[in-house]
Amino acid sequence: MKSTILFITCLVAPALLFAQSKIEGKVQSAANEPLIGASIKLLDKEQGSITDLEGNFKLENIVPADRLVVTYIGYEPDTLAPVFNQIMLITLQESGESLEGVTVRARSESVVDEAPFLNILITENELQKAACCNLSESFETNASVDVSYADAVTGTKMIQMMGLDGRYVLISREGIPNIRGLNSRLGMNFVPGTWIQSIDVGKGAGSVINGYESMTGQINVDLFKPESMDTWYLNGYLNSFGRMEINANHQIPISEKWSSGVMFHASNLSSEIDGNDDEFMDIPKARQLNFLNRYKYEGDRLMAQVGVNLFMSDNAGGQKGFDFNSDLATSSMYGYEMDTRKAEIFGKLGMIYPEKPTQSWGLQYSLSYQDFNGGAGRRIYEGIEKTAYANFIYQNVLGSSFHQYKTGASFLYDDFEETFDSNSPTGLDTAMYRTEKVPGLFFEYNYIPNDQVTIVAGLRTDFHNLFGTYFTPRVHARWEFIPNWTLRGSVGKGYRTPNALMENSSVWISARELVFNAELKPEESWNTGVSVAGSFMIDDRPLGIVADYFYTDFINQLVYDRDVSSELLVINNLHRGSYANSFQIEASYPITERLEAKAAYKHYEMMMTTNGVLQQMPLTSRDRVFANLSYATLYDKWKADMTVNWNGPMRIPNTSESPVEFQQPNESPDFFMVNAQISRGFRWGSIYLGGENIFNFKQSNPIIDSENPFGSNFDASMTWGPIAGRVIYTGIRYKIN
Repeated sequence: MKSTILFITCLVAPALLFAQSKIEGKVQSAANEPLIGASIKLLDKEQGSITDLEGNFKLENIVPADRLVVTYIGYEPDTLAPVFNQIMLITLQESGESLEGVTVRARSESVVDEAPFLNILITENELQKAACCNLSESFETNASVDVSYADAVTGTKMIQMMGLDGRYVLISREGIPNIRGLNSRLGMNFVPGTWIQSIDVGKGAGSVINGYESMTGQINVDLFKPESMDTWYLNGYLNSFGRMEINANHQIPISEKWSSGVMFHASNLSSEIDGNDDEFMDIPKARQLNFLNRYKYEGDRLMAQVGVNLFMSDNAGGQKGFDFNSDLATSSMYGYEMDTRKAEIFGKLGMIYPEKPTQSWGLQYSLSYQDFNGGAGRRIYEGIEKTAYANFIYQNVLGSSFHQYKTGASFLYDDFEETFDSNSPTGLDTAMYRTEKVPGLFFEYNYIPNDQVTIVAGLRTDFHNLFGTYFTPRVHARWEFIPNWTLRGSVGKGYRTPNALMENSSVWISARELVFNAELKPEESWNTGVSVAGSFMIDDRPLGIVADYFYTDFINQLVYDRDVSSELLVINNLHRGSYANSFQIEASYPITERLEAKAAYKHYEMMMTTNGVLQQMPLTSRDRVFANLSYATLYDKWKADMTVNWNGPMRIPNTSESPVEFQQPNESPDFFMVNAQISRGFRWGSIYLGGENIFNFKQSNPIIDSENPFGSNFDASMTWGPIAGRVIYTGIRYKIN
């Protein structure tokens, strides 16, 4: 009998041990931030894994006797037993031990090592180094994205990547294209900074999975997730111009598998700021409300989320005294107004197969309605955009994990209704209506033979109902040629449909007449780039280096020519007449245990044919320098940051035909911008005090002929520097974990 029991035990025990062979989990910090690239290895075995962009990992062929060793630079390692049939949540504590007097700290901004293209991850810690009131202000401590100003009336902040306008960058929210179309000029101002958990900045042509519109780069914004966000996160902000903000994020637990989150934002600026005494407001009055609520379901196989986003914004600028809801057409004052409303439903649906962990599928979708009403002076604009987007993705392997692929189909529907009334006998009065229907197919192959090499080849074909077939090939390659040094290269094609009126809303703030010299055609370009990233030790501290070069060749570009005449903005389709070169080198180094420095030099050569001459694009610096110092005491009780940006001279559009008193120099002077912030941390959150443009540099006389705004020489669009001057701000962040 005993021998029978022993025999059965010997048979059953191995089956029980190996039945639960798969585990999955997430590695995070004590602040609930995912730790990307954390190492999970089995004790005394070769098997292991690293965490992905959300801190997740999976391991197979695990037995209960195994022990997991979890490590991450700057954090205490942990050894623990595997847990089956549920997601393991592993929290690592930041290391307090020193290595020869140096504490290794986690980077709040870094190159994602495993990414096949140059991808910089900006975490919440980096975002909190500045006020970060909205997405356009989230890059002030980052060297890869430049912030510029559109004109001297609207106060709109825009971005540039590799020297080119942000409209050539695909900006998505958690993989779904979000800021595009009529929203491409103003949309970044409408995303509250307190909603953002992290930002991925990718240079060069992006993945074919995300569409054909990524021409020079991609920015993906991750919002706080319902399952991991704080129970309450409150933020209040006030600056010296009178701008006030209230933000509230709240997690609503529902059940073991369901979670929900609510995010709210309200801001208001009602004061009239005129620092240069030209009787024009330096920044417009503004009021804004944002609301987002989403639900997430995580089952054993099925995962789903759905959310709703509601938004309203009113802006009123121009001459002092112009207010909200003023009538532009009849007002005796020169005014600027833009009222925006948006409603959106978005979500994701996905399926995983525990018995086939390499196989999964997902569906991303979004439905939105947005309208714009406003204008400048006597020019009245109305625009409506209705968008539907769906993207189905299936992924699996070909034989082994060395050969992975993703394939699927997408559909984009865009319906545009625009009217523009110039109120001028010679100006442009037009109604622009178009409906774009674009089904697409894509396939992307990943070859990953080892940790040192990754090759990604993608191809997509889209069938545009107005412009024919788009053929979009893209290739990315990554090679860690020596330890800690990685070489990357990429080449890819991109397309986009321009929106000439909204993308040139800054030129409305002038007497220039808009002249269309060609029918609307899609913009088309090739982007090629190479980068190297790595580090080496100096005095037992790592000096990090990232250098990259990208070349963008436009096959067709919609060009906005201000050099033809100071009275015109001529819009042309330019074939093979423009290109851009971008070079950047960045270094980061922990000077001491608590003080870290980073600096970058950027050189841009952006050539465009205007008025028949191939010349540098106007109002863009050829050379820029960026520097940042960050200091933190033990446990981040006190933190201080300072950022310095030097902007080289910019070419100013030709004004030789204007009267002598209104003519502008050929180029702007160079200038410095200095921002700084100090914060005090507590168990419940932090308080902060900071300043932007601390030395109060301002472009002198940014408005040409400001005394006669309805005259033929008025122009507020020739902006190359800041208008409003120094701003001091303070705020409080309060968290209940």
